[in-house]
Amino acid sequence: MWPFDQNNQGMYQQYAQAYSNGNFNGLDPNQAMGHIQQFMQSAPPEMQQQVYQQHFAQMPFEQRAFFAQQAPQYGMNPNDPWSMAQGFMRLGQEQPNMLERIFSHPVMMGAGVALAALVAKHMLDHHQQSQYGGQQYGGYGNNMGYQEQELQREMNQVRREERELHREEERFEDREEHRHRRREREDY
Repeated sequence: MWPFDQNNQGMYQQYAQAYSNGNFNGLDPNQAMGHIQQFMQSAPPEMQQQVYQQHFAQMPFEQRAFFAQQAPQYGMNPNDPWSMAQGFMRLGQEQPNMLERIFSHPVMMGAGVALAALVAKHMLDHHQQSQYGGQQYGGYGNNMGYQEQELQREMNQVRREERELHREEERFEDREEHRHRRREREDY
């Protein structure tokens, strides 16, 4: 499911629509598991973390607890979506068959399909952003990878904050200078 493949756009749309309306009946759980594994093997880790964290944040607590109990060696805390995402990534890399077994359990089958649908929605959203925003992910377009784009966004945010701090500092200095002049006038 990664990188974005224009030839599979219909499939991405089908999964994303299922995610949006919450109806996963038309999606094959085995194909969904294949899409998840492909995403795990090839998507940037930062993107995976973001998608998995969102998935676990939206998953009912009972499912998170069940999932964490199936792989206790990965230290997943069902109360912490970040922890769940981290453990999920490690589990997928180290024991993909166990991941498949967990998602084939009746309690979790819907969760696996929902995750594949969220991945597809995420893929479409990023493709549309990159297509209309002039940026591409996964080696397309400007060849700036996902991690580099995230770093660029952070740098831009830091620069905006620095400019705002500089403006605030100038305003403070102006006020201090004004107070100093006022005191000088009052002293005479």
